[in-house]
Amino acid sequence: MAREKKFSTEDIYQEAHSLLMAVGYDKFSFGLLANSLSVSRAAIYKYYTNKDELIYDYMISEMEKMVDDLEKLDWSTDYPAQFQQLFALIFEYGDVHQISFMIPNKQIADDEKMKEKKQRSQLLHKRFFQQIQSFIQTGQTNGYIKKDIPKSIIIELIFHSVTIPDRVGLSQSERAYYLQEIICQGIFEK
Repeated sequence: MAREKKFSTEDIYQEAHSLLMAVGYDKFSFGLLANSLSVSRAAIYKYYTNKDELIYDYMISEMEKMVDDLEKLDWSTDYPAQFQQLFALIFEYGDVHQISFMIPNKQIADDEKMKEKKQRSQLLHKRFFQQIQSFIQTGQTNGYIKKDIPKSIIIELIFHSVTIPDRVGLSQSERAYYLQEIICQGIFEK
């Protein structure tokens, strides 16, 4: 009998990320994941009981990194520079946002482990959202952002900008730059 190929949780996360971006949530399966990792499905079941458990663990891991990176931004700079850093960070984790939009908001069964994962995921989303909301409020209070635009619309615009398909082949940093320019300055010449 052949020995099972060794792989790590990080290998599973990287491959799950690639597959979710390529085929979406509905078509993602442990069979596809096993083929991509060149292992048996049974090897993956040693780590996770189902795809939702895997995806929640992956998303929690990525959101923890994102929140940590948010807290490490240089908040001592002026507001426009802070906005630029924040926008770049959101684009850096753009795939994570896209994957989170894919996951159906279904009721988790009575599995306590999955309920805890869903709660942890929701807490991380809430923490990140509250920091962004506070940042927008500061911009409005200090006259950088128009006060008559609801914070929720600004936040949605920023987060949904990462889901705009790239049909012209711009790099991630170029897309982030142009979308940030449109959000901050508009499209009309002054």
